[in-house]
Amino acid sequence: MKGFLGPVALLAVMILVGAGVIVALNPAIEIAGAEGVKKFSSCSELRDFLQANAGESGYFGYGMDTGVMRNVGAPQAMPTMAEAGDSAGKAAGSDEFSTTNIQVEGVDEADIVKNDGKYLYIVSKSRVYIVDAYPAEDSKIVSEIEFSGSPSEIFINGDKLVVFTSGYGRFYAEPAPMMDVVTKIAPEYDGWSGSTVYVYDVSDRSSPSLTRNITLEGNYYDSRMIGDYVYVISQKYVNTWSDPGIPRILSAGLERPLCGCADVYYFDVPDTSYQFTTITSLSVEDDSMEPVSKVFLLGYSQNLYVSQKNIYITYDKRMGQTEMIKRLFNEVLIPNLPPDLSVQVSAIWNSDKSDSDKMNDISMLMMDYVDKLGPEAGAAFMENIQNKYEEFSLKIAKEMERSAVHKISISDGMIEYAAGGSFPGRILNQFSMDEYEGYFRVATTTSQVSRSGGGSANHVYVLDGNLQIVGKVEDLAQGEQIYSARFMGDRGYMVTFQKIDPLFVLDLSDPYNPRVLGKLKIPGYSDYLHPYDENHIIGIGKETVEAEQGNFAWYQGVKMAIFDVSDVENPKELHKVVIGDRGTSSPALYDHKAFLFSREKNLLVIPISLYEISDEDKEKGRDNTYGRYTFQGAYVYDITLEDGFVPKGRITHQEDKPEDEEDEYYYSNWEKEIMRSMYIDNVLYTLSMSMLKMNNLSDLSEIKGIGF
Repeated sequence: MKGFLGPVALLAVMILVGAGVIVALNPAIEIAGAEGVKKFSSCSELRDFLQANAGESGYFGYGMDTGVMRNVGAPQAMPTMAEAGDSAGKAAGSDEFSTTNIQVEGVDEADIVKNDGKYLYIVSKSRVYIVDAYPAEDSKIVSEIEFSGSPSEIFINGDKLVVFTSGYGRFYAEPAPMMDVVTKIAPEYDGWSGSTVYVYDVSDRSSPSLTRNITLEGNYYDSRMIGDYVYVISQKYVNTWSDPGIPRILSAGLERPLCGCADVYYFDVPDTSYQFTTITSLSVEDDSMEPVSKVFLLGYSQNLYVSQKNIYITYDKRMGQTEMIKRLFNEVLIPNLPPDLSVQVSAIWNSDKSDSDKMNDISMLMMDYVDKLGPEAGAAFMENIQNKYEEFSLKIAKEMERSAVHKISISDGMIEYAAGGSFPGRILNQFSMDEYEGYFRVATTTSQVSRSGGGSANHVYVLDGNLQIVGKVEDLAQGEQIYSARFMGDRGYMVTFQKIDPLFVLDLSDPYNPRVLGKLKIPGYSDYLHPYDENHIIGIGKETVEAEQGNFAWYQGVKMAIFDVSDVENPKELHKVVIGDRGTSSPALYDHKAFLFSREKNLLVIPISLYEISDEDKEKGRDNTYGRYTFQGAYVYDITLEDGFVPKGRITHQEDKPEDEEDEYYYSNWEKEIMRSMYIDNVLYTLSMSMLKMNNLSDLSEIKGIGF
């Protein structure tokens, strides 16, 4: 068949236009597990590759796959120091302090606040503040750096502060001239977006000194810091029909492409849309060491996992519509037609006619055939085709919906492509992936097609160092999807949900034979799982109530639970607490960095936006009733295995609600919504966009507050 039939043609061929029974899905192409990486020989070959694959957008995808990139642009950072008080160089801090909640030990993740036991480094609006935070009674801002771009995240490494900003335009490669804070004179735009990495020497905290900065063209996606090296992942959209535009870098006053077309890595597999994914390493200690970058032409990256030795990038791989239509035609339609009609349709299908002529001719044949059958027989014929279509979809579900994964090895700033592979299903987030003793473990969900549009299944795959699947557990909790996962050594934990929450415990000690050890079904679900110890897990998610009608549940308030998995065959919910009513939420549900836990201190803190149902509404007994906003702040708990969650109190940055304010029209001030919490010694620090507040951990009495 020349070219391909469009969506209307396929529906006509399937005789299901009027019935509307084809269920939309996103088919994906299967990738060879050890597919070799390639490089282009020239820019023209790169353009030819992009244009040749531009028409292969997934049939049911309808255009560009947006992925889950952060919406960031290029920075125009012009640092300016605020007035500093006393000198704030190195000083003794506490040995007892919290750090960012990370996934992998030794792999730091950038965040809006960093804590070194003496100073807090805080991103707020267009500035980065350095706060002398210990002791709390004497805490004060010692310096601030203002950017014309948007600072997003930071790292602290000894006396080096790393700041990521975003914006649009051309950026200074050397420290910018001091900026008038009032006029905020910006440099000229040159029309490209990028992300700038700034490295400051903060050995004198009262006077940070910019030592180097680089600007990478494209959107900042994520980063990690391992030892003295920062690894930055940036992404730039590829223009398919003109100059693809190799990403540029601005470093040491020189602007240049990150590489030539012949140095772009790619994989000879059609995709729905492409982007340049750049991995750049930067030494934060040696300013003379040039950044190292590798550029990959990939689909839109959806999830990232980083171990101490490897970066794993995953994204959906979608089947081209030509291949999908061919398979539907050959495996669903033709085998289920009468022999004489099958011959006629096949002749048209294999002819040299245009796609539109083929569609018209086949449509006419099929409609004539259905008309001749009469209403009853025609309906039965269409019913049979629909059933065959569902059987076909279930049969190839794991082929149609796959994820590509690429493994890039990293060591002391060096970056090398290591392996590529694929596995069935979609990845939820970084916690659905893990590297352990040379194996890569993933938890995925695949959709299945049914007449009701429902159906799904969940799987765990183990891949070897070459990203070949060597072990698997498939088709768990059919009809549900993964809400959270966590891998801990030889075990894996997975929460799925539709009406109730099954917690699966998996044995991964034999990578070639993973197996389910036990499961627990309880109301509610967990969006995030955090280890308490090797036999207990903390889950945070939502409480739910099963709907009286329909295969779903109404979510309610925020639920936290401690799960006992010491008896792996019979896990149990040891303790739980539910905060608020329907509408209550927490950033910790989707951002693990908002979750503060210390087993040594028996401390758990999460930010909460509280919604509560009135007594009158509770009497009505409707499970779908939303509460009204009543509070935003940090909930503080003593947490032990013996007593569970014991409330210590709560902290807010919000002002008291005016007495004349109607409840239904009153909401929190978003700039005063607590986003993070941390501790130094026996003081709890809570952070919002406009304030840092300090409270004594013993009784939560307020010590001090600092405004931004």
